[in-house]
Amino acid sequence: MGRSCWFKSLGVFLALFLLAPSASAHEQNTYNVILVEGGVLPGNVTDPGFVEGNKIMFHMSDSTNNTSMQIRIDLNHDGLFESDEDNVSVWLTHSCEVDENNSMVDETCAVSHKFVFGNTSAGTYSYQVERVVDNSTTDVWNHSIIVHPDIHEEPGQPNIGDCFGAGCDEEVSDGVELEHSLTNTEYALYAVMVIASVGAFMMIFSIRNDRLNQNSTSSADGLEEAE
Repeated sequence: MGRSCWFKSLGVFLALFLLAPSASAHEQNTYNVILVEGGVLPGNVTDPGFVEGNKIMFHMSDSTNNTSMQIRIDLNHDGLFESDEDNVSVWLTHSCEVDENNSMVDETCAVSHKFVFGNTSAGTYSYQVERVVDNSTTDVWNHSIIVHPDIHEEPGQPNIGDCFGAGCDEEVSDGVELEHSLTNTEYALYAVMVIASVGAFMMIFSIRNDRLNQNSTSSADGLEEAE
């Protein structure tokens, strides 16, 4: 009974260990861009904190009568903004009309537009904002968005390309690669292997003790019968 409880506890521990979230997981952040009468604030998105997996949100804040704006992001880098692979918003307005139930009269009406850059989307993207007043284009603004790689670095570890140790002042020769430290996943696998090995050893040790106890009991019973 005690052995069974011990193995159940080991199983629960392993399950919790494997299901625990990684400390290096990236939390999605939102970068806000404001569309006003005079342009886009900010125009170019260059913040190093804007990385893969983050979301950009465009807010229409131009209250000029009969004004709408559209955002077009060139995702395939072909210099065009309206291909099937690009991201194109609906025409944004400053406000949307609602009825007595606070529901939008026009379900296609929108005051903001969001887009999430995936986990493999590092790079520079051109985007365009067109401003229309009374159904006539008055302004077209072109800007860019830089999506930085989402790199999780272990504290205290050198970055790729950093010089360390003797001869730091000398240029590192081409083709030399710095050895990467083990990732959190690899550490987790090693830890599970160690725990599993310990569990297997304890199981063998427990079975051996049970057999020895059974043999001792059988020998004692034989002696009593002989007497």
